[in-house]
Amino acid sequence: MKQIGLRAHDLGTFNTIEELAVEVGRYGSSVPIQLALKKVLKQAPNADAYTQDFIVSIREALAAHGSYVGVFGCYINPVHPDKAVRDEHLRRFENHLKYAKLLGCPLVGTETGSLTPDCSYNHGTADPKVLDVFYRSIERLLEAAVKYDAIVGVEAVSKQHTISTIKRMANLVEKFDTPHLRVIYDPTNLVPWIGIPEQDGSCRAAPSLEAQKDFFCSALDAFGSKIAAIHVKDYRLNEQGFKIGDLTVGQGVLDWKFLFSELRRRNIEVPALLEDLTVSTLRETLALLRTY
Repeated sequence: MKQIGLRAHDLGTFNTIEELAVEVGRYGSSVPIQLALKKVLKQAPNADAYTQDFIVSIREALAAHGSYVGVFGCYINPVHPDKAVRDEHLRRFENHLKYAKLLGCPLVGTETGSLTPDCSYNHGTADPKVLDVFYRSIERLLEAAVKYDAIVGVEAVSKQHTISTIKRMANLVEKFDTPHLRVIYDPTNLVPWIGIPEQDGSCRAAPSLEAQKDFFCSALDAFGSKIAAIHVKDYRLNEQGFKIGDLTVGQGVLDWKFLFSELRRRNIEVPALLEDLTVSTLRETLALLRTY
């Protein structure tokens, strides 16, 4: 059975975790969420102020309304150009790893950062020296993950972030071949900025099914066994031919029906979490995805 869920803060912000749990519970039972506490709770404590009682209260409130955490979100910049800031980001992630297992979700997720402090595009991010900084950050986080029996989840973003291609992600999981490092697979994020290429190298506004199959399967061949969660959203190209990559699934050109069938064929059963969702059509979107 597919685990179809959502990113909690797309539903809004809440005063308490109980309010969030009630809202998520409206969309079915056994619904996984991506939980970034600072984004979803109006008065969320800092990570260094988490306590066992606080984390357990989150797990129990969600369970009481039929949901659970599929990804514990802690999106940091692990290659921040200011080392002091970078160290603070890594400490925050380590605190999430410390409490992840108690939350019932050992997977703590992040993107892979940029030389620009806010993680926007910087032409220097692809430099091998930046990749080395990222690897050192991962080494540090993996030490904490082993200590706390948790998992570092890494999400790639094309062009913009340190891990920006299928090949770079494959190299990462090969270099750190450990159960404490897993992939958060967001196919839309990995689509190149000018779209999915056809066999002749061209990019169409609506890529052919063959091009999409090649794109999906190249990723699944490279790191499919390492996937721990999937992000579900869509994209299209704007009039200038560049990707708009924050659309509700179904409003773009990705063939999610094929991808879900391929995941099923490969026995990849992990939480699939909607991003950039449209609340007014959320029930219909969830119902459709559950048929794929």
